[in-house]
Amino acid sequence: MDTITVTGMVLSSMAVGETDRRLVILTKEQGRISVFARGACRPRSSLMAVSRPFVTGSFVLIPRKDSFSLQSAAVKEYFDELTRDFDKMAYGCYFLELAGYFSMEQADGTDLLNLLFLTLKAVEKQQMPAELIRLVYEYRLFVAAGEYPQVFTCSSCRKPLTEGWFQMRTRSAVCSHCGTSMDGEYLSPSAVYALQHILTAPVTKLYRFRLAEDVFDALQRVLNQWKRRYLDREFKSEALLSPSALPQMGKM
Repeated sequence: MDTITVTGMVLSSMAVGETDRRLVILTKEQGRISVFARGACRPRSSLMAVSRPFVTGSFVLIPRKDSFSLQSAAVKEYFDELTRDFDKMAYGCYFLELAGYFSMEQADGTDLLNLLFLTLKAVEKQQMPAELIRLVYEYRLFVAAGEYPQVFTCSSCRKPLTEGWFQMRTRSAVCSHCGTSMDGEYLSPSAVYALQHILTAPVTKLYRFRLAEDVFDALQRVLNQWKRRYLDREFKSEALLSPSALPQMGKM
């Protein structure tokens, strides 16, 4: 029987009947796909260990009419550290759920998969405070979707933006010469610089900085407005997050 091999990460795993599991996998080659792991719930099944969230590697699949069957997998990463720490796992599960929401079927999933992998690594290694990782990840998901704040030039005079006010109604910002405090959320020079970096930096350099608390708060308020406009659902795993237990943001 013909098979295909894809590179990806398991986003979710659900029991189907007594012995099978239904997986959702984000792949480089085909975006988000549904995969059935036959017999994965059996104690001695070779598919049991690879049929759980966070598992990353190469998956050998048998194409079916509307889905795939999992034949075998070569695991690159289990993210075991995430599963041993409740707070890390909570953020990891939330990031998986977001990836499932933003990914598409029959699409190139390379960028989303790389972003997700490096984000989970940042959580696992505590490269930055978890809420800052979350902020960066959410902004970059909107970049991947092609919908993100325009904070590079003033929407009025068209000059490069160094500070000013973000306006949700225009999804852009005006500089301090063209706008007033009535024009939205103020973005200081540090906030503008930070947001421009978050939106454009190579994914390998996303999780290597800190933000002053006031800068983080300003970017979070802009992001919250953006999410209210563009997200049409709530995420169950978000309820598990506990930002009150996180360390301070530090400085960029």
